[in-house]
Amino acid sequence: MAVEEGDFVKIHYTGRVKETGEVIDTTREEVAEEHDLDVRPGPVVVVVGAGMVWEPVEEELKGRKPGDSFEVEVPPEKAFGERDASLVRTYRRSEVRGEVRPGGTVVTPEGRRGRVVSVDGGRVRVDLNHPLAGRTLVYEVEVIGVLEDVVERAEGLLGTLAPDVDAEVEWDGEGTLRVRVEGEDAVRGDWVGAKRRFAELMREYDERVEEVVVEEVFK
Repeated sequence: MAVEEGDFVKIHYTGRVKETGEVIDTTREEVAEEHDLDVRPGPVVVVVGAGMVWEPVEEELKGRKPGDSFEVEVPPEKAFGERDASLVRTYRRSEVRGEVRPGGTVVTPEGRRGRVVSVDGGRVRVDLNHPLAGRTLVYEVEVIGVLEDVVERAEGLLGTLAPDVDAEVEWDGEGTLRVRVEGEDAVRGDWVGAKRRFAELMREYDERVEEVVVEEVFK
C-alpha cells in the first residue's frame, strides 16, 4: 500500500546538517545515545499533508511503501530560513537576561531569545537567527507502516504530539473517539497544547471520526 495524502504513517528518521554532518534529531535510540541527544526515541506517527514534517520529507513520503527507506535534502528556505544579518543586534548589558557570555543564551527586551556573539564592556551583541538558519538539512527516513485502525492512529498520533502523556483511547465504532488522561498528565504543558491539535487532525484526516471527547480525571 503506497503512502497517500492524508495517510497516518509510522516512520523512523534521523536528521543532520549537510554542511557539518551534525546529527540534530532522530527517532532511533542508538543514534540518540551515540550523539548524546535528549530526544524520545520513536518511531513516530505523522499525518501526510498536515505539516508535521518538513515539506520535502512529506512530498518524498508520497508513493512510498512500508519497508522503503530514502534520503532527502531540506534547503534553508524549507527549514529554518536563510540567515538575516539584521537579526544580529547590539544591546546594553542591563537590557538582556540570561547567560551573558559568548555562546550563552539571553532574552532581549523584546522577549526574543538569542545567542550571544560577543560581550564588549557594557554592550552585548546577540544573534537572533535560529541556530540552524542558512543550513541545509538531510533526513534519512524509513517507512515502518501505514495505519488504518482508528485506535492505532489515535495512539500513534498521541505518542507523537504528547509523548510523555499516558492516555487511554476508546473508539465506539460509531463516530466518537474518547481519550482519557488522569492526574498530573492532564495539566502538563505539552498535553494542554497537544489535545486540540490531536482532535483537529483526527477529525480532519479520518472521516470515521465525528467527534473527539477528552476526559481529564483527577482523583
